[in-house]
Parts: sequence; C-alpha cells; structure tokens
Amino acid sequence: MIYIEPINRLVREKKAVKGEKVTQRYFGGFCECGGIMYQKSWFHFDGHSILISECEKCWKNEFMNFNGRTRNGSKGKVTVVERSDFKEFIKDHLSASEFEALLAKSRGESYSSTALSRAKKKLEEIDLPFDEVLAYL
Repeated sequence: MIYIEPINRLVREKKAVKGEKVTQRYFGGFCECGGIMYQKSWFHFDGHSILISECEKCWKNEFMNFNGRTRNGSKGKVTVVERSDFKEFIKDHLSASEFEALLAKSRGESYSSTALSRAKKKLEEIDLPFDEVLAYL
C-alpha cells in the first residue's frame, strides 16, 4: 500500500481511495520503537476500513485493517509519498512527455494536448483525480 499524503489517497491494488484526515490526536496503537502511534487518516471501501497511523517518536507510518468496527488482524508498514516526493511519484507513473505536459499545464505554459490527455487517462486509471494532482503540482 502507498499513502499519498499531499492529496490524502491510499493506493492499494492499483486503485486510489480518498481518505478522511484525522484532525485530533487520537490513539492509533503502539509502535515497535516504543512510541505512541496517532491516527492520521481513515480510508473506507467495500465495507472495510484502513487506518493510517504515525509514530510520535520515529515518524514511521503503519496501517491497520478493520472490518466494520473490529480490527481484522492485518497490520503493517505503509509506503508514504510525502510532499517532497510527490512529483517523483507522479513522474514514475507517466512517460516523460506526459509528465512534461502535466507540469507545463500546471504552470500555465503551452503543452502537448495529446500528451496531457494520455497523462489524464493514466492518472484516472488508478483513481488519482487529475484536477487535484494538477492543483498540487
């Protein structure tokens, strides 16, 4: 699983799910380093929920699966795409020309409309909203 922090999306099985950010400091478990995990974001889909929590001490992020209100046992590390890594993440999913068209569009410069169309299609295939990605870039 990949948590894309800037746009609050969780990518699992090549599909992105929009999350609900937790604004309070709610307990999210204990970290293996001994720190306390705090809830960061919840993701709901197909009757299941996934909680992403972050350690106050080592800043590691983990996920926990829930089935309804109860934890169904799976817990593990999640890869986090932070703000500084967001462009690289998008670049890895697009061709060079598609990425350049996307950047040019975000800057208000001229761009290849066919390359931008292909970029939009690729992003939408994994449920990453084109407008949000564009706005963040």
